[in-house]
Amino acid sequence: MRQEKNLNQLFEEYTKECQFSSQLSSETIKGYKAVFQLFQMLVPEIATADLLSTEMVTEFFKRLQTRERKVGRTIKIGVKISSIKTYWSKLHAFFEWLTIKSIIPKNPLLGIRPPQPAYNDIKALNENEVKKLYAAVSLHSKSQFILRRDTLMLSMLQFTGMRLGEFISLELWDIDIERQLLTVRSTTSKSKRLRLIPIHPTLLFHLKDYISERNKRKYTTPYLLASANGDRVLSRPGLKHWVDNLGHRAGVKFHLHQFRHSFAVNLAIKNVNAVKIQKLLGHSSLNMTMTYLRSIETDELQSDIQKLSL
Repeated sequence: MRQEKNLNQLFEEYTKECQFSSQLSSETIKGYKAVFQLFQMLVPEIATADLLSTEMVTEFFKRLQTRERKVGRTIKIGVKISSIKTYWSKLHAFFEWLTIKSIIPKNPLLGIRPPQPAYNDIKALNENEVKKLYAAVSLHSKSQFILRRDTLMLSMLQFTGMRLGEFISLELWDIDIERQLLTVRSTTSKSKRLRLIPIHPTLLFHLKDYISERNKRKYTTPYLLASANGDRVLSRPGLKHWVDNLGHRAGVKFHLHQFRHSFAVNLAIKNVNAVKIQKLLGHSSLNMTMTYLRSIETDELQSDIQKLSL
């Protein structure tokens, strides 16, 4: 009799295939692993694939929404609907793989419809919040290098809408000052597609300013964004510290992905075609781009209503 592989072993095979065959990014795979670890923690009785069923997966979502968890000093129960949909999507991909490999007869999530979040939250940063962030950089930078680097970072986020991984992985040769183009390489892009982003005049100014200051220090790291502590790349933990510290000084609670939403919304307000916004963001579908545009506030639509006539 063939020995049944446990679910953890199968998941390891799945993530390896995602990494080497499907070429998914390390961040995407990290997300899959986090969801699977949560699944294992909440329903440890599902040790092998043959125990997967619609009833057992429903039990996972029930426990997910009724468990208590500590967030800081606060005890919270359940999770947001948008988080549930994320968990559903990531588990669905794994279960679908198990089905394709004939390990299970059918995907247990086929009997469970994913929730549809209302998305009433505003994810884009407003103009006042962005001004506060720039002001905090100007007031609190400890050196000319930090001032120019941090101003560039804000400008880069504001005028390119890059993802975190694309942003921190930029190398000097990705910047074409002469042609005024920025290259997002396929190896760093979530979509695995190379894309070119025209460099805004303000961003171009800050790029030249920062590179000049960097050259004075004779930095040799190939990465565009250098650490505040020397000639090496700005690390992900370093970037997180930068966000937390800058947000505290500016009095603005934000995360980097909000700039991506702001970039899309600002283009839409300027009547840029949605297909062009999709191309600039590097989305594979227009539907994804449209979810970013939900942050357009009612005030921004006032002038459009005024254009109507009998």
